[in-house]
Amino acid sequence: MAVVTPDVVVKRYWQPTARLCRPHLRPAILLAAIVFASAALLFLPINYKALGVYGYLGVFLVTLLGTGAMVLPVPYLGFIALAGRDLDPVLVALVAGAAAALGELTGYLVGYTGRALLGRNRWYRFLEAQIGRFGVPIVFLGAAVPNPVFDAIGVVAGATRMPVGVFLVACFLGRVLRLYLVALLGTHLPSAT
Repeated sequence: MAVVTPDVVVKRYWQPTARLCRPHLRPAILLAAIVFASAALLFLPINYKALGVYGYLGVFLVTLLGTGAMVLPVPYLGFIALAGRDLDPVLVALVAGAAAALGELTGYLVGYTGRALLGRNRWYRFLEAQIGRFGVPIVFLGAAVPNPVFDAIGVVAGATRMPVGVFLVACFLGRVLRLYLVALLGTHLPSAT
């Protein structure tokens, strides 16, 4: 009968398991942290009026929190409209666009680090080819047009290794366009006083 030593157990069972799990560990932790932060932002009360006292800094923080929540939607467009009523709509759009581009990095980073988790089905191959060919227009239009799938665009852009600077600039320009229209809409809202 063969003697089973701890070295044999480690070599036979633990090393193959560690080799299989190690590439999936960091993306799984990042995804769990994003889900936790999104749920916390949705269920913990945020005093938007108190953030509004901070002006452009409040716009930046609310937009960063709203766009950084990847899984669960956090409402921030109403706050942008109210800020557009009280502040300069162009500056509101620029500040909110910068914060939105930074907030959208959560999806990009999930795709960049979690590339091994994505299935290689025909939809993924199709999106990978389209992002590789038309990456900047897809990110720009996805950021400019209100849609629920922009997080998926960010994930695929990260998984296809689109340069982060290109992603940020396209996302910034698209979000500035959209948020300027929202802030401009806010100029037509009645005053709170």
